[in-house]
Amino acid sequence: FGFYTRKKPTVQLLVNGEPVLSAVNSASYAVHHSSGRLAAVGPHSSGNITGLTLIDFLALPPKARVSCTYQGEEGEGFLGLRKM
Repeated sequence: FGFYTRKKPTVQLLVNGEPVLSAVNSASYAVHHSSGRLAAVGPHSSGNITGLTLIDFLALPPKARVSCTYQGEEGEGFLGLRKM
């Protein structure tokens, strides 16, 4: 997924209603429910040129329901899914 706003949003990806990864508005803001985290580096001289993005691979159960929650200011975002 990717979300682009002026301030870091809070985002959760859920499978069948249970969170599998969370990106939370804090200093160390991406918490993967099975591994590491991402941290912001600092402002860029040209302003906000990056967003909160994450690529991950999930082994989904049959007929899984995937949902995403977002809390933050107005911005743009996407969630991409691909069957492999």
